[in-house]
Amino acid sequence: MFYMGLIREPITVRPHDSLLQTLKIMVMDYVPKAVVADERGIPLGTVTQKDILKFIYYHGEKRSFSSIKVSEFMEKDFIAVNEGVDYLEAAHIFESKKVPMLVITSQEGKVIGMIIKSDLSGFYASKIKGLHKVKDFMIKDPICLNVKDSVYDSFRLMVEKGLGRIPLTNDDGKLEGIVTTTDMLFISPFLKAKSDVKVEDIMNPDPFVVYEEEDLSSAAKLMANRKIKSVPVINDSGRPIGLITTSDVVRALTSDSVREYLFEIKMYTTSF
Repeated sequence: MFYMGLIREPITVRPHDSLLQTLKIMVMDYVPKAVVADERGIPLGTVTQKDILKFIYYHGEKRSFSSIKVSEFMEKDFIAVNEGVDYLEAAHIFESKKVPMLVITSQEGKVIGMIIKSDLSGFYASKIKGLHKVKDFMIKDPICLNVKDSVYDSFRLMVEKGLGRIPLTNDDGKLEGIVTTTDMLFISPFLKAKSDVKVEDIMNPDPFVVYEEEDLSSAAKLMANRKIKSVPVINDSGRPIGLITTSDVVRALTSDSVREYLFEIKMYTTSF
């Protein structure tokens, strides 16, 4: 039986599907990741927004998206687990294996579900209160760009540094927006032209923010409820000093303090 909120219905593509088809699924349905499976439902790999952007950056300049097959840019190394996996087990697998998602398979080896890191943010938000602060797990001094930098500069930086999002500042160093891999997918055909369009024209101009002293549970709840993968951390002057992501929440879930916290709750609630 699936753990409520942990395992989601799988989004699948075929290895012979085109990059164009995959883009339409990811952009129109706001799908950050997908499982690559054959006609029998056997998983062959995974595809993420980062995989697509990386392929476009290195190989897609002279080819039409309809001629590029999923098999060319999918990640063949993946982790498959059974449907009995729980939240903490999933968190430890994510953290130790550094994979973007977990593929849930049946006893016959067919895809029946998937877990992404965002799914664990909701668990943390609902179960953990007052244990960690944002500053305990945030990425400090994140890479930022100016809003007047070009879209191509942000695209290049994302691919070369493996970033999923970049905070954007004005000339005073204050946060003005954020650009993500999802934003890049929306304009992916234009990325091949190395356009000098300013990143402010595609950014989210009003991003959610948190402060470093806030409860990590609040940041996790924000990401889970708004279906976002990161939130800039700002100081009182409005300058970005950090970034908290779903990966950071997963890392928090693997801490000994969380296991002890949940054990104490279980002991308390079962003693009455």
